Amino acid sequence: MARPAHQWDTSGIKHMKIEEEPQYANSNVAPIVDAMETERIVESLVKFDITQVGSSAWMEQHRKLEKLNIQAHQNAMTNSDEFVLEAVLTFNKFETLLHDLLLIETWKENVYPLLLEPLTGRNNMRLYFILYHEATLINLFEVFMYYRHVCEAGGEKMLELVDYIGRKLARLNNTSYEFRQHDQEEEEVGATVESAKKFADALQARSPTEELRKHFMDIEFRICISAVSIARFLSEHADAMPLSVVSRITDTHDFLVLIIPLIENPPWTRRLSTGKWQKLVDHKWAEVKPIDLLKITKLEGQPWLAVYYLLAKEVFRERYYLNSFRKGQLLRVRKYINDLMLDQLPFLADIQRYMDELAVTDVPEPASLGNSAFLFQQVASMQEAISKGRKWPEVAQLQVDTVFTLTDKDDKELMRLADLYADDMAGVLSEDVGDA
Repeated sequence: MARPAHQWDTSGIKHMKIEEEPQYANSNVAPIVDAMETERIVESLVKFDITQVGSSAWMEQHRKLEKLNIQAHQNAMTNSDEFVLEAVLTFNKFETLLHDLLLIETWKENVYPLLLEPLTGRNNMRLYFILYHEATLINLFEVFMYYRHVCEAGGEKMLELVDYIGRKLARLNNTSYEFRQHDQEEEEVGATVESAKKFADALQARSPTEELRKHFMDIEFRICISAVSIARFLSEHADAMPLSVVSRITDTHDFLVLIIPLIENPPWTRRLSTGKWQKLVDHKWAEVKPIDLLKITKLEGQPWLAVYYLLAKEVFRERYYLNSFRKGQLLRVRKYINDLMLDQLPFLADIQRYMDELAVTDVPEPASLGNSAFLFQQVASMQEAISKGRKWPEVAQLQVDTVFTLTDKDDKELMRLADLYADDMAGVLSEDVGDA
């Protein structure tokens, strides 16, 4: 007689054999660079002057960093040895990478606008790779900052990174900034034949200047989104960093006040003109059904985690003084903590209870600094050294004469970079930042 079936019956279930692996295991993926080559690449990294941005040597280092970035994400996704990170720490190249990040940010803000007119149409591809360099570096830091010992090893230099993240969070909060107002019609490509044809015509009619502007906005948006994750890691590992860095987080930039508006007006959620909702998942816009809008994505959880650490960490509680302004800002997000949210993020129960107690607690008014005789603040020396004494029109003209001497079609260095980006696995891994 056959045995009756019940809910614990596993006779019809296929079990994993020894030679099989789960679908999420990517350990068989061939590395982009192995551990020995990684050490050679990391050891060869150098600091450049701002006049050298885009030069042959600089482009070669960009190509190497792109390889390291892809490999670092592959290591994180497959839970394998983090030999890229260990090589950076072993050869003391964390400061070099941080200098490179600040260098390209300064170049974008001060030199790039002056190069648009003389170079647009003849050096678009080289300009694009230069702009993308900042996204490569911030992706790399996003992997590194997950680890507490990296923050500890950074020491006082973490102050420069905190300043950088503060600037990006402020830009992301600026709803008048262009990437918060960009045209969303093109995201609906493929809905109908007419819309696809309309989009193709728009692409064909787009000028080289408009193409570069679009790339600039897309890259800047990606960078600012990655900055939110790094802000969470900085908040989480604050007790491993010097007090000067903690003071920068709480007093100078006030990360709590910078992060609250991102919960109220999230840049990673949008509604198209057709009424469809989209969320940013792994740096790609994905359609979301209205019934699933309250499901928290990995990116949406980052600001909540940052708020939790900013309020719960002892190092912040000792230094962060709540006044009436900060109290009002914090209580703005109390209405978003509901049962569905608590099911997904249980740690918010402590924050909810704290906010309820704070609502009935009197706090002092913001203190005035008018009576202070002195106000000392540590200077971001690396950022200052990059831009001090520079005459930006002269820097731009020097680059036109010495760096951008070839057109895109004659530039063999661009072909080497194109081969790297054309790798299918590299493309997939570079988009999967959130999985790290």
